[in-house]
Amino acid sequence: MGKFNLEKIQSFLKQMNLDAWLLYDFRKSNEIAQNILDIPKESHLTRRFYYFIPKEGTPVKIVNAIEAFHLDHLPGKQLKYSSHASLSNHLKETLKAVKKIAMEYSHLNAIPYVSKVDAGTLEQVKSYGVEIVTSGDLISLFDAVWSEEQYRENVPVANRLTEIAHEAFSFIKQKTLSGISLNEFDVQQFIDKKITEAGYETEPPIIVGVNENSGNPHYAPDENNHKEIKRGDFVLIDLWAKQRKANGVWADITWTGYMGDSVPEKYVKIYNIVAEARDTAFNLVSSRFKEKKEIRGYEVDDAARGVITKAGYGDYFFHRTGHSITTDLHGSGAHMDDYETKDERLLLPSTSFSIEPGIYLPEFGVRTEIDVFIKPNGDVVATGGERQREIIPILK
Repeated sequence: MGKFNLEKIQSFLKQMNLDAWLLYDFRKSNEIAQNILDIPKESHLTRRFYYFIPKEGTPVKIVNAIEAFHLDHLPGKQLKYSSHASLSNHLKETLKAVKKIAMEYSHLNAIPYVSKVDAGTLEQVKSYGVEIVTSGDLISLFDAVWSEEQYRENVPVANRLTEIAHEAFSFIKQKTLSGISLNEFDVQQFIDKKITEAGYETEPPIIVGVNENSGNPHYAPDENNHKEIKRGDFVLIDLWAKQRKANGVWADITWTGYMGDSVPEKYVKIYNIVAEARDTAFNLVSSRFKEKKEIRGYEVDDAARGVITKAGYGDYFFHRTGHSITTDLHGSGAHMDDYETKDERLLLPSTSFSIEPGIYLPEFGVRTEIDVFIKPNGDVVATGGERQREIIPILK
């Protein structure tokens, strides 16, 4: 609670030439609105509410008389309704002075993460003569921007994750050379323990995938489902963590290794393509900000995907290139995606996201993942210390 900032939102509305933002919810259908309006997750919401934020002046709360108290903590004039006729009258009166408003909507549902308002409600609002545009960039500005403190506290987390990845490979080497059998679950538990010892938290399950399991982007071992790790195996490790605090932001990286003292060419070839895709995407973001030009999430995906497609492996890159990172591992800002969705949201200063292209073959899959942060001055940096440049020969 305590996150809502009217002045901040109204400044964003002016920047984006919008007359207002209309936040709507029915029975917790719009968790974005609940989050922005500081409504507790345990609230019992059974009736429609609207919260109208004009670019200037006083907000309006349109609430059912039975549940009027849910928005009592927010500023604004309260209008209570009971019948559908009274609700319509309040909406009509509230919207009569505006022409263009934002709602949680995405044209043709291109970005389903934003599409939280049902078609009928959109039709009703439009019937009062207003144009509705997506609130996607407003959500990013309000909910995906990191504070200076969040970035500062994230840096050691990201660095420690890189160290833990190396420690996990060393753990595998030590056990293997000692003749002790090891499996994916063992390594996962080792990583979980290291994250806990560092004072951080994670959301299980951490990914440790061997051979064909590394070709499944969302595979994760558990106590009953795992593979042994043997000489000649390809190993992928994807790990994430954050500070143990409500406003802690995530770090999320992926490294790969081979169970030998040198890496066979078939793995090197695929890795080099994926690493080039990663770096091409990163360089595009960096160059756009240096040139003070806007860039949208789908363009980053196109840059990475173009490299992999040109190399002949486009059919094996069946995942978006990256995701927004906030206090949620998969955050509310722009995703690097022109595959699963067409994410047209802007990349904004003080936001973070992953770049994690991959080639997922039936016998093994290669992913290399970095986190990117755009500093307030527009400098684009990769967090997490060193960037992986080649597959780790684990037994070297």
